[in-house]
Amino acid sequence: MNYLNHAQMYSSWLIYVAIAFYSVATLLIASHIRTTRPLPAQDSSTGRIRAAFALALVACALHAAAAFQVGYQSGSLNVSLHSMTLVVSAFVVSIFILGGLALPIRRLGVLVFPLTILCLVFALLWDEAPSAIASRGKAFTLHILISISAYALLAIASVQALLYAYQERQIKHRANPAMLMALPPLQTMEILWFRLVAMGFALLTLTLASGVFFSQQIFGYAFAFKHHTVFAYLGWIVFAILLYKRLRFGLRGAQAVTWTMGGFLLIQIGYFGTKIVSELLAVQ
Repeated sequence: MNYLNHAQMYSSWLIYVAIAFYSVATLLIASHIRTTRPLPAQDSSTGRIRAAFALALVACALHAAAAFQVGYQSGSLNVSLHSMTLVVSAFVVSIFILGGLALPIRRLGVLVFPLTILCLVFALLWDEAPSAIASRGKAFTLHILISISAYALLAIASVQALLYAYQERQIKHRANPAMLMALPPLQTMEILWFRLVAMGFALLTLTLASGVFFSQQIFGYAFAFKHHTVFAYLGWIVFAILLYKRLRFGLRGAQAVTWTMGGFLLIQIGYFGTKIVSELLAVQ
């Protein structure tokens, strides 16, 4: 018990420090955006952007360490809402930071990092008893990691879609030039957005396919009629339609944003929504 309390206290301090670093990184990017001039600058061309990403990298390392400590204990995977919020948000910000090393998306941290902070604050406030499952082998762990990666990619794609919608609106109304200059060109945003959707959809497909196998192994039937499973399949259908419309009809703009957000919302409700309800009912 003393060990568990010590581990929980240690992970909490890691989260507090990570929040501080993410906050400073956000402020640095925001200050860069406010002072951006109409020059063809790259994301990494200023000291503030480089400093922001250096701080975010440290924050991400601390965040990941806390997520690992909480999420994987004594050979078991903790699938409580507290744990999965830490793990999934760590995956999201890790993928974003890795993408920022090669793609012109670093300034998008002005939105990604605050959302990450909200996830960390939620994880700190949502204090409940761990809900762990016994390890069912490396294959099952890989299934979980793939599903988290799919969620992370689709989460970033949704952020990208919202920023695309905002950027398109600002261009039409000729407003907020500083923010427009801080974002990549609209065509680049669109290309990155659909690449993220395609990669996330591929991993989601693999997740659902492997989930059928494990459902057969664990429960004795291929499809478990549970809320998170139903929402996951509905989300898959929405993203499949989105990609089909994109390839067949060149879907873009507000309609594509709506399809993207709809699919992500279904997946969000599928795990986190049902998890919140189930854990609240368990507490009550």
